[in-house]
Amino acid sequence: MKIVRFRIDDHPIYGALEDGSEQLVALKGDPLFQKAEPSGQLYNLEEARLLSPVIPRSKAVSCCANLAGSAAGAEQWPQVALKPNTAVIGPDDPIAIPTWGGNEARVFVGLAAVAKTICKNVTPEQVGKVIAGWTIGVDCASGGEEISFSQTKAWDTSAVVGPWIVVDPDFDPDSLTINASVSGQEVASASSADLPLNAAEAFAKVSAMMTLLPGDVVIVGGIELPQPLRAGERLESSITGVGQMENMVVSANR
Repeated sequence: MKIVRFRIDDHPIYGALEDGSEQLVALKGDPLFQKAEPSGQLYNLEEARLLSPVIPRSKAVSCCANLAGSAAGAEQWPQVALKPNTAVIGPDDPIAIPTWGGNEARVFVGLAAVAKTICKNVTPEQVGKVIAGWTIGVDCASGGEEISFSQTKAWDTSAVVGPWIVVDPDFDPDSLTINASVSGQEVASASSADLPLNAAEAFAKVSAMMTLLPGDVVIVGGIELPQPLRAGERLESSITGVGQMENMVVSANR
């Protein structure tokens, strides 16, 4: 099953999408904070405008240095970037590079877990019990050495999450293919099996650094695009077993 957040006639709605179905079952409220109960409304997937499946109540965290094929060992702490919830956007939303960003964005595409409970110091073996499921997370950075690391990472629209949350107890986060294409041309691809820290290890280490709240998003690892993106280019992110989404890159007005 997939947890979906979508818009019909400007009204955001939470829904459930069964595997192989094209019909969204609307839910009465946010399934991360209350029992998932159908509202009785059904919508066709093709008529819905998909949104980020979750707006974190506090933060998104990106393990941006946990790159497929890199040499970091599992005993090391991952470098992380913190992003405010105002940075989060969804499928088809524009990635708007800020005016001070140098007209380009460096992009990291990865697998992300969504916390469903307050969690701190969880072990890798406990991760499956404290997350709602898995989604795609895109971490964008912009700006040069003259500004701080946090400023390069924390601007509005710099975190793309979607297209939905996969809820499946048999989901294996360590045997997936992560792909990134720019305007129809594949530019990066790797297996999650090649991450220095596997998905559960990365999530557990982040929970040791900071308390995670329901709805928080943790990008546990992924791939980095070889070249920055500029306005006018289209990013396509996909992970086998999760889904795919597209986002245009634009220049922010201010």
